[in-house]
Amino acid sequence: MFWGLSRLELILVRHGKPAVTPDFAGDPPLCAEGEQQAAWTAALLAGEAVQRIVASGMIRARETARPLGDALKLPIAVEPLLGEIDRLTGRYASIEMVRAQGEGEWARFLAGPLAYFGVDAAHFRADVLEGFRNVLAGGVRTVVYTHGFPINLLLAHALGLPDEARFVPAYGSVTRLRGHSLQQLVVMSVNETAHFPQAVAP
Repeated sequence: MFWGLSRLELILVRHGKPAVTPDFAGDPPLCAEGEQQAAWTAALLAGEAVQRIVASGMIRARETARPLGDALKLPIAVEPLLGEIDRLTGRYASIEMVRAQGEGEWARFLAGPLAYFGVDAAHFRADVLEGFRNVLAGGVRTVVYTHGFPINLLLAHALGLPDEARFVPAYGSVTRLRGHSLQQLVVMSVNETAHFPQAVAP
């Protein structure tokens, strides 16, 4: 089915688990578990002929990218448009934190995921897709260390879905797409976690 497709591949990695508490504000680093997730993901991707590494520029994405950069001796380029919503709000938030608040809060989130966090959905979506367009312009097999919402938005775009919260990628998970441009992307996999040991896989 896929013999005619371009070998240009985007390998999206959600950053490892950050070190946060419910009242954390700012751009958190990885916790110890997140650092281990970053190491396992690097071990998976180090053998995949990666040509370029890109990170959103947020601390948790850069720290997740570092083990692969070190293993492949590749620099980590920054594409800030692939940052998470807290690059706009200045306050860390995650889908996991919303779910922990109960069914009522979860339902309110699902009614408008980006608006729930006070973000202009159309503007954020346009920025994220422009960031991925910039990455695709490089024309090489690229690992992109990014975040839950940007991964959701690219998948929704590639699959023609109307909203931005159908997927909850695990920390350190891998999602793969192929294609020359945003208009030609094919989803190859979503939320790979087989590189984690069975005892700790999400």
